[in-house]
Amino acid sequence: FPLLAVRLSDSTDITSLDLWSFRTKSVTEQRGGVTILNNVINASSGEKTTLKLNLSSSARVLITVMTLDGNIVRWLNRSTLSEGEHYFTWDGTNTKGRTVARGMYFVRISGGGIDETRKVMVVKD
Repeated sequence: FPLLAVRLSDSTDITSLDLWSFRTKSVTEQRGGVTILNNVINASSGEKTTLKLNLSSSARVLITVMTLDGNIVRWLNRSTLSEGEHYFTWDGTNTKGRTVARGMYFVRISGGGIDETRKVMVVKD
């Protein structure tokens, strides 16, 4: 779908309105009702990864961020969620709010018939 916008060709002349548009790309859904957006983040500059979860019915869902060896870095959710779409973000910090080391992390989503794992790469300047 095109996104329409209006701009002034001349900022001092209100009659110089110019209509323009651009196309937006849709999000490619991933398997298992779980889609991860921006899976490479620079935690030191405040970037975040977003996880989209689509539940077909209400369920208790656990979402954890883990290191390669399975240590839990952060819990993103440990509660019952209603049917529908839910979004969660991770900013590259641990449970104490400290930025994690650069490297590969896993986000595991389990519950409601879902057992999926997604990778997130944390980079630093």
